[in-house]
Amino acid sequence: MQSINSVFLIDDEPMFNLINKKILQIAKFTDNVYCYVDASTALNELKQIVYSTPANFPGIIFLDINMPGMDGWEFLDEFNKFDDEIKNKCKVYMLTSSIDPFDIGRSNHYDVIYDFISKPLSIEKLAVLGQHRLNF
Repeated sequence: MQSINSVFLIDDEPMFNLINKKILQIAKFTDNVYCYVDASTALNELKQIVYSTPANFPGIIFLDINMPGMDGWEFLDEFNKFDDEIKNKCKVYMLTSSIDPFDIGRSNHYDVIYDFISKPLSIEKLAVLGQHRLNF
């Protein structure tokens, strides 16, 4: 599997971030995994990247839905404000434990969401994503 420049993991549960980071590293999915337990901090980091080094914008963001403070939906509303040129460099995956049909349906209303994935990541799930990345 070809490695991508970087991945952002945004989940308020540090243990999920740790597990998912290890899986990404084992799969050699990327060498650069950045973990955030707060969506607003991740959003601010993305803004910094856009203004300073847009080439370093992550190729993939794995985003949880239910988080304190800024939740995944609020993050997406702000993320959608980026220029299309920036948004097109990145694929956002909802990585969540939610099986609520409302959440799945709501995710379909965001063009930036590439897919809805159940936690945790696995080598098998990443292999499927790797096949999709051919269209990146």
